[in-house]
Amino acid sequence: DAIRAAEDLSTWGARFDDPQLSALVEQAFEGSLTLAEARERVVQARARRGIENAARLPIIDGDAGYSYAESGSESAYFTGAPPGTSTDLYRIGVVAGWELDLWGRVGRLVEAAAAEIQASVEDIRAARAALAAEVAREVVAIRALDARIGGVERSVELRRDSLSIAQSRTRAGLVSELDALRARRDLESDQALIPDLRAQRRAVELRLAVLLGERPGQVSVEERELPSTPRIPSLGLPGDLVTRRPDIRNAERQLAAATARIGAAEAERYPRVTVSGEFAFSATEPSGLFNSASRSLALGPTITLPILTGGRIASGVELAESEARTALLRLESVTLDAVREVETALSSRERTAVRLVRLDAASAAAVATESLASDLYAAGRTDFLDVIDAQRSILAIEERLVLAREAELVQTIDLFTALGGGWSAPSERTSAHAP
Repeated sequence: DAIRAAEDLSTWGARFDDPQLSALVEQAFEGSLTLAEARERVVQARARRGIENAARLPIIDGDAGYSYAESGSESAYFTGAPPGTSTDLYRIGVVAGWELDLWGRVGRLVEAAAAEIQASVEDIRAARAALAAEVAREVVAIRALDARIGGVERSVELRRDSLSIAQSRTRAGLVSELDALRARRDLESDQALIPDLRAQRRAVELRLAVLLGERPGQVSVEERELPSTPRIPSLGLPGDLVTRRPDIRNAERQLAAATARIGAAEAERYPRVTVSGEFAFSATEPSGLFNSASRSLALGPTITLPILTGGRIASGVELAESEARTALLRLESVTLDAVREVETALSSRERTAVRLVRLDAASAAAVATESLASDLYAAGRTDFLDVIDAQRSILAIEERLVLAREAELVQTIDLFTALGGGWSAPSERTSAHAP
């Protein structure tokens, strides 16, 4: 729930006015194997923090045992049974130990583990944003293929009309059979495009099924027009990327963890103080256990001071410091990449918008040209090659128009991803480090 609260990724598809796209994104969040793997990494990180945190608390172990001791009559051992005797020894008790974290070594390790949990949560957020974008790209690809199929089918209808006109004029003896043959050639050529486009559509559906965690073949996307391109609201200041982008937040948490480990490595230079104790009952017969006379108690502190370590501690500090510097460099690199990705997506989208305006105008002109050429040919005032050229132009320009609209949508999705999963205002976002 905390992960979902940071960015409600399941609703961003509504900006594209495509209800099925939104539903498929939500389905992917529920069934994706990649997300399931990322969730397990959070579980693992929390378990590691539990392991580190356990060192801050006293440890109590139960201890019970039985031993049999025997010595020969001339035995020279000074422990165990007296020479020439044997004995049974029963023992039960508890052993306790507690390291006093005077220098914060354990505390810093726990702090590092907590930061790694937050980094793992950011990994899930990044995976959710990437998954939502990938599902959207596949749906847009299907919508574009449907639009291209529709364009070819409309071209086929034009070809049929042209063929009918050419055949009528041939039968009337106004033109040779060559016009009808040309019309038949182009009709069959356009019809041959449709099976390949449908095969491409099916291949995208199969990829989409894998993204949703379903068996390939189980997902079917309904036919629908290309979604409208959403308006891009104010993107805020460049610094807002730090709170939006999961990869930047992840890198910052990794830096925090690496910095905490420096403190833990430095604390290895100082003495460790451990308080340990043991309370037990021991007797030669089971019936003698729990008798006050058979009890034993030991309690006291132990101080361990590193003297000769062969450079292990110094190397550990050096390693921790280098890892922290590496984490800082990664944070700087990720931040620069984030700004680059946003600028690239915005620039690409702006150029595509200009291209769409030109292609819309070209498409309208191509349709008008074809209509006029067909009318003139039917009236015997122009050559059939003008009709063929006009029809080919319609198909070519319409396909370029569909591809440009698809590109604009994909570039918008890329911008969505570059911004970290959404355009929510800062007041709508929760803390980047929600547990």
